[in-house]
Amino acid sequence: MNREDKNINNAVRVSQVQNINEEKLKFKVIVGVQENPGQHGAYRFNLPPLTDLCNSNEYNQAVIKVDQVIIDPGSEIIGGVAYNNARPLWTDRNTGPGAGAAPFNNSESVVGGVMLTMRLPSRQTGSCATNISNDDRHSNLYYRFQELIPTFWTWRGNYQGVQTTNNNLGGAGAVDADGNSYAITHKPNNDGVLCANPFGSEIEFNFKNPCDVDQDQVNLYLADALDMTIPRIDITRTMLQLSITLIPNRTD
Repeated sequence: MNREDKNINNAVRVSQVQNINEEKLKFKVIVGVQENPGQHGAYRFNLPPLTDLCNSNEYNQAVIKVDQVIIDPGSEIIGGVAYNNARPLWTDRNTGPGAGAAPFNNSESVVGGVMLTMRLPSRQTGSCATNISNDDRHSNLYYRFQELIPTFWTWRGNYQGVQTTNNNLGGAGAVDADGNSYAITHKPNNDGVLCANPFGSEIEFNFKNPCDVDQDQVNLYLADALDMTIPRIDITRTMLQLSITLIPNRTD
């Protein structure tokens, strides 16, 4: 081995040591929150420290990035009747169908996206909603993690996860939608948000209407359109994949 080859190998080893130290500050967390009939849009999960570094006072902040979001409405048995998620709709606990009301009768929130908010302190995100036609009303929400999630549905087979049809609904030879299942999937394209270190805490999260100008900012959740209970039963099942990078405190 000549002198030039030795120098190259030494440079590689130094680079690898530096990268190992940096990689120790990066974590991948998968969160799954099962549907709960009585949650009505309020969810939470515990995030324990994965290593000693997660619980160190030297890392009070972290960059949090949502890699993947899956919102998969679950199936429930309501009053002895099995409801699948063939007709999921966004609603809130204050807009139930009412006595004798038909499905989809002023009882759903028709939105092209929902705002995922997590109770993680952050000064790097904010949301603004404006309704110029209604007394120029405004609503703002700051100082917490927020991510916009498009609510476009993807058909994924029946409620058992089995693909039994080509989803040719409404056409010749179409299979009835009963038993078919849909989910919302999204991969955000961003570099993450600077937040407080999330490890060792219980994290609350919810979904909100980005265009909501009401100051109460009610939580949205998924319900079956045929559910006539007030408030409707929550069938929202959420899966998140988070990338978390710890940021060293400033020493100057």
